[in-house]
Amino acid sequence: MKYEKDDEVQTAPAVPAAPAVLPAPAVLAALDGLTPEARRAELTRYVAERTTAKVEELAERFQVSAMTVHRDLDVLARAGLVERIRGGARAIPRHLSERDVRLRTGTRSAQKEALALAASALARDGDIVAFDDSTTVAAMCPHIAVRRPSAVITHSLGVMHRLSRDHPDITLVGLGGQYYPETDSFLGAVVVDQITRVFADVAFLSTTSLRNNALYHPDAEAALTKRALVMMAERKVLLVDSSKFEVKNGLYLVVDLAAFDDVVVEATLPAEHRAQLERLDLTVHYVPAT
Repeated sequence: MKYEKDDEVQTAPAVPAAPAVLPAPAVLAALDGLTPEARRAELTRYVAERTTAKVEELAERFQVSAMTVHRDLDVLARAGLVERIRGGARAIPRHLSERDVRLRTGTRSAQKEALALAASALARDGDIVAFDDSTTVAAMCPHIAVRRPSAVITHSLGVMHRLSRDHPDITLVGLGGQYYPETDSFLGAVVVDQITRVFADVAFLSTTSLRNNALYHPDAEAALTKRALVMMAERKVLLVDSSKFEVKNGLYLVVDLAAFDDVVVEATLPAEHRAQLERLDLTVHYVPAT
């Protein structure tokens, strides 16, 4: 390009080509040390942030071969965490990977009510109680008041509303952060930070997926939050129905099943899953069918 200045012809300096965008050295080092499971978790997050991603882009980003990316995407697609498209993958909308709380509330409601009633009896009078955001645990709200808890700690907005409306005498500790309408709760690092500043005598949780003697969840932020609740409480109680066993829609590890002290489950649980629970050092409470 040329331009005139003071009657002289000047040549504009060449503009250097922009360098290719590559991960920073620190990022490369971190990616190099990832296990296949951790790489797939990061790959899922990467696709979710960008909506779609090509195989070549993912191979460059994660410093692996295109064949490895294809295998990873196949695994994630089977788990329902991404959708395969020509040459890459598309993110699954969050409401499809973690079903809307309104849909989950109406699913297996009789079983949830039975589990919730039985679990409420495990709280001692005056306990500080923690609730996760599951619809199974939310069903405990009408029953927990009879235990006269010193306080209820929760990150579930739905539980906050129910307890503040129906039991205003209960001290309610709400954990806030980024709100997710799909779960009607607050999830993520801000919530986890608050969890580290409180204590509960007993925490009640449920799960999306229970397999290989561990709890899994399809969402990383939810898994992080549930894990923090388990670690914070002195006693841990899991409410789970038979539909959650060996379900493979959860990518992110929450905790090992052995982290719990008590499991509240349907009496109709198949023998193979009964044996799985009874091999562990925890107390299993079988709830009769309703």
